[in-house]
Amino acid sequence: MLSLLLTSVLAAQPMVGGLAPDFTVKDVDGVELKLSSLVERGPVVLAFFPKAFTPG
Repeated sequence: MLSLLLTSVLAAQPMVGGLAPDFTVKDVDGVELKLSSLVERGPVVLAFFPKAFTPG
């Protein structure tokens, strides 16, 4: 059971250099941004900052 769960979690993660799934987020002003729309304008860099703006 655990190995099946681990396999499915790892399969869901994009590989470095791979294509990210399309998604929509809101920016700091509440404007919705969709990845596929941003890519049409040029290259997009996705960055992840774990625990950004949190203590410790």
